[in-house]
Amino acid sequence: MRRSRNRKSGVAVAFLYRVDRAKPVRRMTSRKWGALALAMLARRTCPACGLDAGYVIPPSLGMCIPCAYPDDQQRAA
Repeated sequence: MRRSRNRKSGVAVAFLYRVDRAKPVRRMTSRKWGALALAMLARRTCPACGLDAGYVIPPSLGMCIPCAYPDDQQRAA
């Protein structure tokens, strides 16, 4: 138990579990791997230009860096 300002009671509780009695994590199936790959591709695809940026597009911008700041990209070239 520890103090917490976010909880009504003022106390946060962390439950401890026995590791020796834990069940193993189920393996990911090929369909789950495929769904994860498609989700990550969607996070990397820019909605403005439609290209794979190669990195996860920041939600604050909503598009890849070259589309968000086209003037800075032209000056750098």
